[in-house]
Amino acid sequence: RNTITHTARAFSGAAHHAPAPKKTDGPNPRVFKIFRFTPETDKRPKMQDYTIDLNACGPMMLDAIIKIKDELDSTLAFRRSCREGICGSCAMNMNGKNGLACLTPIPHSCKRP
Repeated sequence: RNTITHTARAFSGAAHHAPAPKKTDGPNPRVFKIFRFTPETDKRPKMQDYTIDLNACGPMMLDAIIKIKDELDSTLAFRRSCREGICGSCAMNMNGKNGLACLTPIPHSCKRP
């Protein structure tokens, strides 16, 4: 009993209510570096830069990744399912730490172009 209650509280806590990156009057571009590998064309994996406007994006890392896939590079592949931190399918390494992209807020310290 306690484990389920504790888990439910953990997911309904601060992670769901993380502050969004500050909205600005003009564009708010940020650079995201994504580790890519295409076995047909690449000998080694590489980092690829994508710049998106955070004012036109949701506050979580998963929102940014979806925006990159929808608007910049349709070949980007990743897993996602519930967007609520329940299933764990969007687990990935972000800024050197493992976590769920749907629960990880975009840091305010993201690199600007």
